[in-house]
Amino acid sequence: MQSSLFARELGDLSPHAFSSAFTSPLLRSFAAAPQHRFNGERTHDPLLDERPHNIRAHGAGVASLAVEKFDGRLLISGGAEGAIKIWDLEQCGSAYEGTHTFRPVSTIRRSTDGNGHSHGITHLDFFPFDPDAFLSSAFDKTLKLWSTARSTLSGSFDLNARIYSHSTSPIADHLVVACATQHAHVRLVDLRSGSAVQALIAHGGPVLATQWSPTQGHIVMSGHADGKIRVWDIRRAGGVLSLLDQEDSLGLVHRHKHAVAAGMDPAQVRPYREAAQAHDDAVNGLHWTSDGKYIISAGMDNRIRVWDAATGANTLTSFGALVQNRHAKTTSIVTTPPRLSENKDVLFWANDQEILALDLHDGKLITRLRSPGAVNPVGPRGSEMGRNRISALAWRSAGGGGASVGPVPGGGNSVGALYSAHLDGQIRAWMPQIPGPDDEGGEDPRDEEDEGKKRKRKAIDDAYKTLMGKNIRFT
Repeated sequence: MQSSLFARELGDLSPHAFSSAFTSPLLRSFAAAPQHRFNGERTHDPLLDERPHNIRAHGAGVASLAVEKFDGRLLISGGAEGAIKIWDLEQCGSAYEGTHTFRPVSTIRRSTDGNGHSHGITHLDFFPFDPDAFLSSAFDKTLKLWSTARSTLSGSFDLNARIYSHSTSPIADHLVVACATQHAHVRLVDLRSGSAVQALIAHGGPVLATQWSPTQGHIVMSGHADGKIRVWDIRRAGGVLSLLDQEDSLGLVHRHKHAVAAGMDPAQVRPYREAAQAHDDAVNGLHWTSDGKYIISAGMDNRIRVWDAATGANTLTSFGALVQNRHAKTTSIVTTPPRLSENKDVLFWANDQEILALDLHDGKLITRLRSPGAVNPVGPRGSEMGRNRISALAWRSAGGGGASVGPVPGGGNSVGALYSAHLDGQIRAWMPQIPGPDDEGGEDPRDEEDEGKKRKRKAIDDAYKTLMGKNIRFT
């Protein structure tokens, strides 16, 4: 670290290279942070409330999480019982000193009168331009808009279909929400006009995931139960714009070049195959990197695929046989903000009861984060409820959840955090390990290399002395 500081002072190291040199080791040092507890349930005995195995954010299980991206201070959680809770992540002074039990600053309780959700929450998301508003969807077939500060309902839309997830464009000036429902069509809800009747017509079974492009405000993609990923332009009435094809490693641009070389008319080259499949089973996870360069998809064929967003080509990145994806629900995919790490972007994947940190471009495993602590042995759904399976992930960076303001991860009191929602009712925090005072400055890698050379030289010296009876020194 000292050598990097010296190089930065001399101007030999750019600001980005310096920050990446600092954040890269942090990304690889994530570990459980059990000192952070989220307690949203109260009993009649205050002592029981503070026992770790009794602490639950939602008694019936946590189904969804979201962190606001502006200063990463607010976390919202949705429970399987239908309640929504708002947490202030800066309640504790320091993220690394002592134990802190977070309490919700506000709770929107389950309700059957329309002022809350009557069934379990399926997805939560902050409004992309305003942290004072967030959206929620639930099994009660409604999409609701809320005021964060007042925890009051601002709007409700009944889609008459089970909603698995929803998404909003991070850049567009329109206020259209794309909803993944039990029907084959992508439902569009216009928050400005209040209309919820438009749809993108498809015939691929239930839609399990939707995601908007971070660079083109009218492009949205959808993942379907038939294994297809459809790309749409909501301004066009002509249907699907393109399909992602797992057998296509060249992309649209190269196909046109090959067609021209073969003497074909480029206008006659179809932009996609009608039989194109992105996965061999249902697609229940979609994610677009915030720079718009890559699309990540997850399928129930236990595969994660990375696509070149510019051409639609399958990059053929293999993440191996560790990946598990067996549940027919929208799954969370989290990637670190671009340029946060030296030449590597990290993908965090909720792998049943553990989190896999994977290299986005070569698929190699960086680390495995395992869920600590006891699980709830009983529940309304029997043994399944007793497991601490991860149901959602949320990333907290310098700019909060979806994007990063600057290259450094972390909110106001943290250098970075990942939060996981569990079906045992807990919210768990994961943070990078920060060197203590004794480790400040550490050992420069070049110093370690010099020390290694000295040890090797001494070993050779001793060996020759033993064999030849002479003390030979190499200089």
